[in-house]
Amino acid sequence: MAINSSRFTLTMLIAVGVTVATASAQQQRPRATELPAGSLPSWTGLYGGVAVGGGAMVDRVYSSAGGVSLNSDGLGGQGGIASIYGGVDYQILPRAVIGVLAEGSYFGLETRTQAQAPDGSQATALIRGSWNWAALVRAGILPTPSTLAYVVGGYTGQSFHSTGTATSGGSTASFERDDTFNGWTLGTGLEAMVAKGWSTKLEYRYSQYETRSLGGTSIDMRPTTHAVRLGLAYKFGGFGESTAEEALAPEAPVDWTGIYLGGSAGLSSSVDRLSANFGNANATVHGGGQALLGSGFAGADYQVTERAVIGALGDVAWAGSQSVNTVTTSAGNATITSRPPMSFSLMGRAGYLVTPATLLYGAFGYTGEYVTTTATATSGGSTTTVSRDDYVNGWTAGPGIETVVSGQWTTRLEYRYSQYEEKAIPGGLAVQPSSHAVRAGLAYKFGAGKSSPSN
Repeated sequence: MAINSSRFTLTMLIAVGVTVATASAQQQRPRATELPAGSLPSWTGLYGGVAVGGGAMVDRVYSSAGGVSLNSDGLGGQGGIASIYGGVDYQILPRAVIGVLAEGSYFGLETRTQAQAPDGSQATALIRGSWNWAALVRAGILPTPSTLAYVVGGYTGQSFHSTGTATSGGSTASFERDDTFNGWTLGTGLEAMVAKGWSTKLEYRYSQYETRSLGGTSIDMRPTTHAVRLGLAYKFGGFGESTAEEALAPEAPVDWTGIYLGGSAGLSSSVDRLSANFGNANATVHGGGQALLGSGFAGADYQVTERAVIGALGDVAWAGSQSVNTVTTSAGNATITSRPPMSFSLMGRAGYLVTPATLLYGAFGYTGEYVTTTATATSGGSTTTVSRDDYVNGWTAGPGIETVVSGQWTTRLEYRYSQYEEKAIPGGLAVQPSSHAVRAGLAYKFGAGKSSPSN
């Protein structure tokens, strides 16, 4: 399911706008000793860093070779990311930072599909991502002197290695090639200073690439990717010191113990392994879908030490991501559709306070998801249809950054990867879902924002 670019751009800006709006209305919290302006950090300066992460791709693909055609909206893939990046920031106002950066990554995405018809015709295709690069600008607001909430966007390029083979009527056709796709990328992130000169960030980006016909093949492809990166950077000069014009009031101790309620919005991309077997016809695809996501959550935290926080939380999320894959041969066709409308999670989380008001954490726990799967096959003049609604169990895990922005209000950026069990469905159908999701959330913590005597 393709995302409308304007709707997506608006949604991402609204999500970060939650942070901007609450930060601009920040209330005074109980203060530690007021420090002179020169002792506070400045974000102006050059920096370099490394990042690791993961993500998913959803490709709109049409292919026709050797009497076998595939129409996919879309093919899904997933893999890991390793990046290096560098840039420069300038703190133009006490709460505003702008900058530019460049990044190079290895994005090991992979998707595969194969099909076989009763007459022996078969087709296999593999698409694997590799090198990625980007030239970006970013702009952000400082909810606290040491935490930056920002949006980022610009140009991106992605290379893909594609192979495929099709056999029909005793003839075989195959291809192998490398292609580079140009596109644009847009995202959001939270970055926090963790030590003199060092910062960590959690960043999500959505990238949309051009549609290209792969020369020498019968394949048209339009890739999109969803990627999250957890980075560590060194700012040359140790973040320096703020001028009087840049100065913000220093952070005061915060007690994170308490219960909270919140809501979030973001994006979800699904990568589902789908298989269908109808007599002598079968197909296996990695379906991919993408959609906007809404979520409600609640939880409780306990600050066990000056720097350590543990807690538990639960949420319910709604997303309409859908993949539709159709394989056609001279003997018939098959269509497989998968859609996960709702999921639930119960998790524990543990975190480290990189500053009194900013928590870097990891979450892990149980997740369950409803999946609607439909398969239709036509062969020899007859049609078979199987449709089921099923509940699948799984696990979910991911990192997040949360910061106090105003009194008892906090904002968070969280990424989660979820893996579910394989579900066999009577009629020759099986599905194993997985998903990548990013959420920008706003929560009210009952008790947060108060001075902690132990800090």
